[in-house]
Amino acid sequence: KNTLMADALSTEILSDFASSNSTSSSSSSQTHDLANFRLEWIPDLMEKLCAKPIRAKDFVSIKFVIGAGKKLRQKYNEENLKVMTESLRKFEFEEDRGASACKECQRCYKYQHDTDKDLKYLHVFPEVLIVEEEAKIEKNDVVDEAGRRTTPEMLCAKASLEEFEELLEYNVPSFSQKRALLKRLKAYKGIIDQCDQKLSNMESLAEEEQEMYDAVCEIENKIELVEKQLEEMIREGRLTAGEQSVMVEELTGKLSELDVAKTKAEEEKKENRMKQITKLEEKVVEKIDTIKSKRPIVYTIEHAEELADLKAQVRKLKALENKSGLRTAAEVGRLAKLPGLIDRIEQIETEDKGWFEDECATLLFGEKIEPAVKEKKKTATGGGNPPRGGGGGWISKAASSSSRKKTSSGSGGVKKASNPFDLLGDE
Repeated sequence: KNTLMADALSTEILSDFASSNSTSSSSSSQTHDLANFRLEWIPDLMEKLCAKPIRAKDFVSIKFVIGAGKKLRQKYNEENLKVMTESLRKFEFEEDRGASACKECQRCYKYQHDTDKDLKYLHVFPEVLIVEEEAKIEKNDVVDEAGRRTTPEMLCAKASLEEFEELLEYNVPSFSQKRALLKRLKAYKGIIDQCDQKLSNMESLAEEEQEMYDAVCEIENKIELVEKQLEEMIREGRLTAGEQSVMVEELTGKLSELDVAKTKAEEEKKENRMKQITKLEEKVVEKIDTIKSKRPIVYTIEHAEELADLKAQVRKLKALENKSGLRTAAEVGRLAKLPGLIDRIEQIETEDKGWFEDECATLLFGEKIEPAVKEKKKTATGGGNPPRGGGGGWISKAASSSSRKKTSSGSGGVKKASNPFDLLGDE
């Protein structure tokens, strides 16, 4: 029975702290009256509350009413304070008369006699394991197998090679999106390489490093697979005009770097180095010629005509809404349609188009697609999990001949990415 009573009260206290939806003072402190609580139950109660950290969203305090004046004295055992403090000291709690619910006062307690109410309290400040409140999962968020929010790159880094191929097929359809993923996978490889170096030097890994090291698998094979797909897309001409232009610009920059290196090798009379650089130059020039020889593809948004019509209607209704003066019954009826039109626009604009769509929009569509009315609710890294069926919210088609002429002129007209990805095919 001692255990049952201690279990009941400790379960109530722990569940209240763990399930609290707020970090206000009322949710980080509790008061429990130990009137008629038997002395032999106290050690079990203290053990369940103080032997190990409790889960809560903030640092907490538990105020126990352990005694009272003449009118209520008979409800409390006179040994409550002694037995409770002995139990607390057993778990390395210390007395601190200035303690409060904060990080520094964990594993502390203090006694208080409230003379106005004629009540005696023992405040206990247990050690806390802070539990972060999970953010609400939105429609386009990326989630792992446990249903937790994650990033596309982490999902890919943890996946098996077979799962990774499927993720690529459904979520990273375009050249730009594949390059965006490649950049992130290479960053993970850099972290893993650093961990390997530390381990070879008999150094221990930090907790975050160990977690990453254990989770990431076959990262080199995944990078190789993405690079292979990118090379195939170049050969098959599956780049947009914007993607072609950026690639030509970056490869032209690579030629300039090779020219500087070649000049230096000539000055130092390093013939083997000069031959290596010449071969690299030939490969880069060949890649540029291949890109320029292909007609760019064009991605178009599904429901593009409907979207344009909806935006035109919204603009007219917004102008009507902002017009001064009384409105006619017909105008009121037209304005009643506005919320529905806005919802439909948001529905079209938030259709999943794969990962990194916001980052790559300029290269894919020629100009960034801005929501007409509401901001899209997306994570910083982009879209949701695989929509089994591929294609997402846009489709591709070959560009017209006029579009081809604009691209063949080189890199003009497209702004270089502020964080350019590693050059594909680096030797």
